[in-house]
Amino acid sequence: MRPALQRLLARPSSLELLRCLVGTPAQIQHLGASRGPTTHRTRYLEGQRTCRRKLSSQAGAARKPEEFVEDEEYDNTGQSVELSISQSTQVSVPVRNSGLISKDPYAPWSERLTKHENLEFESDLYKKSTTARLLDSYEYQDDMKLWAFLLDYRRRIYGMEGVTMFWDIIQRRNISLPTTGFLADKMWSTFLTLGFQNKRVLEQIADYADRMFESFGQRWSKLYTRVVQHFLVNGNGKVAIDWHIRLYPCHAPGPKAFAEMCRQVILWKGDWKSLQKIHKQNKHRNAYSKVIPVLCEREDFKAALHWHFYFLQNGDLPSSSKVVEPLVHFLGVYDRPNAILVTRSLVDAGVSFAHGLDKQLQDNTKISREMMNLIHAQHYNIEPKRYNDKLGARWFATTWVSLDTAINAVHALGVVEIGPLSLQAIALRESDAKDIVLRINQLRDLGISTGNSLFSRAVEKFARAREYDHLESLLNSDQHPDALEDSAFQDSQLLNYAEAKDWAKYRRTLAIQVLRARGTAPAMEKANIMLRVLAKQGNVEGILETLEDMIRDNIKVKTLTINSIMRSILASRRRGHRPVVDTTKRGRYDIRFAISLLKHIAESGSYVPITKWREILRRLGMAGQYKDFQNLCQWILSWYGPQNEELLSVKQKSRRFRVPVQVPSSHVLHPLRILFNASMQKAIVEWGFIMTLKYRTPPKTPNLEDIGQVGDVYSSDSPLLKPDITFGIFLLRKLHASGVHIDFDAIRKVIYSRLVTYYGPSAYVSSKRYNRAAREILGTNPENQGSPPTTSLHDMVQGINNAFGGNRPFISPNYVNVLVSCARRSIRRVEKKRHKLLLQTRQTGATSTSNAMHELHRLRRLQSIYS
Repeated sequence: MRPALQRLLARPSSLELLRCLVGTPAQIQHLGASRGPTTHRTRYLEGQRTCRRKLSSQAGAARKPEEFVEDEEYDNTGQSVELSISQSTQVSVPVRNSGLISKDPYAPWSERLTKHENLEFESDLYKKSTTARLLDSYEYQDDMKLWAFLLDYRRRIYGMEGVTMFWDIIQRRNISLPTTGFLADKMWSTFLTLGFQNKRVLEQIADYADRMFESFGQRWSKLYTRVVQHFLVNGNGKVAIDWHIRLYPCHAPGPKAFAEMCRQVILWKGDWKSLQKIHKQNKHRNAYSKVIPVLCEREDFKAALHWHFYFLQNGDLPSSSKVVEPLVHFLGVYDRPNAILVTRSLVDAGVSFAHGLDKQLQDNTKISREMMNLIHAQHYNIEPKRYNDKLGARWFATTWVSLDTAINAVHALGVVEIGPLSLQAIALRESDAKDIVLRINQLRDLGISTGNSLFSRAVEKFARAREYDHLESLLNSDQHPDALEDSAFQDSQLLNYAEAKDWAKYRRTLAIQVLRARGTAPAMEKANIMLRVLAKQGNVEGILETLEDMIRDNIKVKTLTINSIMRSILASRRRGHRPVVDTTKRGRYDIRFAISLLKHIAESGSYVPITKWREILRRLGMAGQYKDFQNLCQWILSWYGPQNEELLSVKQKSRRFRVPVQVPSSHVLHPLRILFNASMQKAIVEWGFIMTLKYRTPPKTPNLEDIGQVGDVYSSDSPLLKPDITFGIFLLRKLHASGVHIDFDAIRKVIYSRLVTYYGPSAYVSSKRYNRAAREILGTNPENQGSPPTTSLHDMVQGINNAFGGNRPFISPNYVNVLVSCARRSIRRVEKKRHKLLLQTRQTGATSTSNAMHELHRLRRLQSIYS
């Protein structure tokens, strides 16, 4: 709108004229007709009707915005409003408010309240004045829109002091507040806010509501829920119960309002014990469906389990199975005994969700000819004959009978399903591919199914989608229809077609593979199949490009696809050995590339199983990449562990893959417990020893007094080559502080095994080169028996205890006897294996026995030296 027009419409005279112009034409015409022949006045009024349509939109723009009413007219009394039009003769034209004017909630008094001084005067009801206020006049004393307008102004400017003034005046004048609509909610809520701060006012509001109900039978339906919910949410359970008793007789809530109140109290973590007492005293029993979903969404399954049994005991049952499914699903995975109790309690309570199964039940009760045949065969002990697909294919392929005759003959025999070979024969009989759909419909009309084989579904899909190239290629393919059911074989065929650049067969096989996953979106399945083919080709650039396209299109990466990508990126390795890197293919086996790729997939919203990180952690530990190992562990903790709230905004896409907060990390099914199991924890400790001492040169000043001091494992205070041998212990300590369950017995056992390896008898020297190198560094080789070790056993044990921290030492003070006992068990285990080998080779074990006695003698001497 132009500025000049805005200024014109802002003038009072323009507004008055526009209101006149949008008046009722019939009344104005009737007024002109009553005055006799056409005069200058009637011509003016007739011209007024013509221009009214042009200026009605401008008149609507001049109205003030609504604040308190929604589709309510202002003029409650139905009185006409007198508007004067100044002309050569003074004529008073009674014009009723039109629909456009009635939308202004404050007209005509709104024009008197455009200035701050007017608002102050009209809203200050305590101040005495000789000039009458609007609310003092007979016309507006019961105008609730005016009361609400001035109350809202007083509250915004003066706060609760202004609300107190209005509440006092309403009681003095015995004004009846509205009980329905927007004005009622606005005014009652404002006064309740004052009442929650002033107990006396709250009692007055309750008494006022009681008088309205007793006198007029009217009440504000939200009074009970607003008051009781306020005290329950704020933890004043006793006060809430008192107000429940006070308000329930006259202001009892409806079933929906009460259930919503229960939901809000649980949502805001109010006093649930008092809520249960109020629930027992209430007659409504529909809160289950409101409370349980809130608790499950919050992942407070312990409280949900408690409320479940409480509701069932008090006759409050779930409305549908969807309400209970999250709770049962969680308990079925993480708490099997309670899951059984929940399902049994639902059965005992008589809960039935069979209303959604009526249609299926009706369909199953239909008696077909096949069912009658089965019943008769069972009665006469005749086994039903299976349909021979090969024979049926020959029958349909025979050209000496028409296809209609062949189909009707099969139908007459009571066949209800044909195989893929029969469908292929029928399709090949049709010269036009468009007629295949008609044949499939003909079979369906006769009650004959084409089966659930992948071949049959592909033929029908291609025929109905008019993909005739794929259909013709499939029907004339040399592959047996059963070969399509082998997913691995079809994936290998895709790879062969891609390498041979046979794109027609590639696209056909890809389209068939997409049909395999019924519960998956076709676009998602297609993208994952193509990504697996690229992974098998080793096309890293293609993998990255396809991944970016999938992430951009919000397509999830499946676990099978992740397996193919990891096999493509990571080099193969033997169990217990580091991988052999192919240096001719730069970057293909980069472990950091695999880490960043998995992180990118996880953060995009796809589910990355926790077990996929196990191989990467093992490779990092075997390679001695301690910093990468530690950083990856921290990321895994933040992503899968209880400290993942920091990444909640990123993880919102993959929220359904998160472990519920109430599942402890010590649970056997928790991802952190699965990844950092006892085997992984022992390996972490051993990697700290092995990779630090592997192929190293002995230090010039051997002293391990500072090993394992609390702090950074890469600190320069460590006398050994960085990081020190307690890296694994230090990392497990950090994992334990983050909530990871640590098997301390397994850790203690592996530490004793390491000490026996490094400080044990000469016969127990390991055959592995890195263990012999470690003994060389520590000075415990059998060749150095005459000289003291560069690092004593006492210093080593003290450093390990310092790494664990705490007041109690992790390694027992009687560690010498423990080590001797461990060495004896190890020797017995070795001797047992040797004895078994000797028995297999049919040789005597005298030499082995003498060696064992010799080692026991050396162990006794070693114990005396240590002590």
